[in-house]
Amino acid sequence: MIETYIKETLLKRRQTAEKTADKNLKTALQDEEFKQLYSSFKALEIEKAKSQVYNKTFDEKKLENLKNKLKTKLNELNLTFDSLIPKYTCPLCEDTGIYQNKECSCINKIKSFYLLKKCGLNFIPHTFKDCNFSIFDNPELIKNFYEKMKNWCVQPTTIKNIVISGKSGVGKSFLLECMLSELIKEKQYVVYTTAFSLSQNLLKYHTTFDKIKEEIISPYLNCDVLIIDDLGSEPIFKNVTEEYLYLILNQRIFEHKSVIISTNLTLQEIQNRYGERIFSRIISKNFSKIFNIENSDLRLKNNKK
Repeated sequence: MIETYIKETLLKRRQTAEKTADKNLKTALQDEEFKQLYSSFKALEIEKAKSQVYNKTFDEKKLENLKNKLKTKLNELNLTFDSLIPKYTCPLCEDTGIYQNKECSCINKIKSFYLLKKCGLNFIPHTFKDCNFSIFDNPELIKNFYEKMKNWCVQPTTIKNIVISGKSGVGKSFLLECMLSELIKEKQYVVYTTAFSLSQNLLKYHTTFDKIKEEIISPYLNCDVLIIDDLGSEPIFKNVTEEYLYLILNQRIFEHKSVIISTNLTLQEIQNRYGERIFSRIISKNFSKIFNIENSDLRLKNNKK
């Protein structure tokens, strides 16, 4: 399903860019003067290509002068020269998905938004530019914390798991959205899910026996960064939630892949709810950093456990 979505997205982007450029060109060609200039310009481009093949000299100035005349005429028509060229979403692969004979980095972003949409979160996530620290009682402290989280998204580190705990309404989900945006900007393959959606998908994985079974869980295992929002709010399904959550967390630690978690639970509550095995994977001394946002003044407590 995700491969089909990627192909359809690339095709739609490519067709839209080319259709827009073609529409602009057809509009311009209705002007007789532009039509003649454009015909001469294309003929010169062909002449230039031939001269390169046969190693002959070519008058670049003549082509440039004609191009400038085209630009002037296009301005009169309320168009630009660039508007005749398709503006692809990805300038590297021109929305083909292939760059330098490899899968283009833009594919990761498409995957991330597909999975974001699949989780039912049909929104454009906030970015760090959206932050308004003046609303906090301790704006400088929160600003420094957000900057630390932004740097973590940008700079590789030995800390793979980030756990942000605190009561409802202190901005945990907002921060995760900002981190999601930053990671996508860094061309990371990110899966963003609520704990509830994750739990439902794990149940679906457990009860599915056809060829799409692996497609359900593979994104949680294969993505560069897995973001789980509001851990602890989801229902616990016997023989499902704990088993598969452990599988995901354990595999990601083994492959040194990152997990970001927000939760209303305390560390003790996490241990009580999920057991020692999962707790040890979330709160790993070697791979995890835990931050607790306390009370309405958003005081940060760095838990070093």
